[in-house]
Amino acid sequence: MMFIRRSTYNRLVGRADAYAQDARNARRGEQDAHNEVTRQVTLAEVRQADHDRIVAGLAADLAAQTRRADRLQKAYDNAVGLDTPALDLGAQWQQRRTDKPQAVKG
Repeated sequence: MMFIRRSTYNRLVGRADAYAQDARNARRGEQDAHNEVTRQVTLAEVRQADHDRIVAGLAADLAAQTRRADRLQKAYDNAVGLDTPALDLGAQWQQRRTDKPQAVKG
């Protein structure tokens, strides 16, 4: 059996206690970092959900305004007579006009 001095023993025990405390501090730091990452991810998910709701609302508003604009355009076209079949026939006649200047092919 080998004997060591009490001062050596106390130094070794102190060093072991310091290593144990360092290990506890490292585990605590790791847990704190994990908790912070989890908090940041949760916050990002909440923000994403908020943005998704905002985008959905804006898309619904855009669709409603597009429907309203289409309805108003149809009412305007009807009021000024732009939806009559005779107008379409006139457009076809305009394309076949004989006095229409022809594009020069080069």
